[in-house]
Amino acid sequence: MLFLVLLAGGVLWFVLNGMPYINSLRAKWEYQRLVDKMERPYREDTYGGKTPEETYDMFLVALRNEDTTLASKYFVVDEQASWKITLEQYENQNLLDELTAELQANQNSWVLSKNNNETAVYTYTYTRNKPSETELPITGGGTQKLTLPAGTFKANTIFELNKYTKIWKIIDL
Repeated sequence: MLFLVLLAGGVLWFVLNGMPYINSLRAKWEYQRLVDKMERPYREDTYGGKTPEETYDMFLVALRNEDTTLASKYFVVDEQASWKITLEQYENQNLLDELTAELQANQNSWVLSKNNNETAVYTYTYTRNKPSETELPITGGGTQKLTLPAGTFKANTIFELNKYTKIWKIIDL
């Protein structure tokens, strides 16, 4: 009988004291599992260079080879799917060579305006001597006509360091 009372007391103590501890361990384990799942694409991302310039050069080589899938992988993970679609649309409209030439010209006039070892921003200036009309690919396979005004404009190419793999990724062109 004494044994049953001690056993019941032990079970009651475990339920009152041990279960919250076990539930806390389980919650921490589930949280870490979710964090690991969210970080996995960033940890497995190996496309890019040790410098922003190297990443951009790799990106341009992929475009010259008309490998839009590879080219899209040089963007930050969250933007890769969107850029893959955009680059495929440029390819389908036979505008990939024109895009590549424009991006190369932009790179030739880059000026580093920010680099804090996590983000690098290159500013460039370009001039359009007269207004021009262009058709750009849009989602759904169509195009949109745009009239581009004449003038001198500033723009940025922005890179971000993947903190897990220590490679540079394109954020924005």
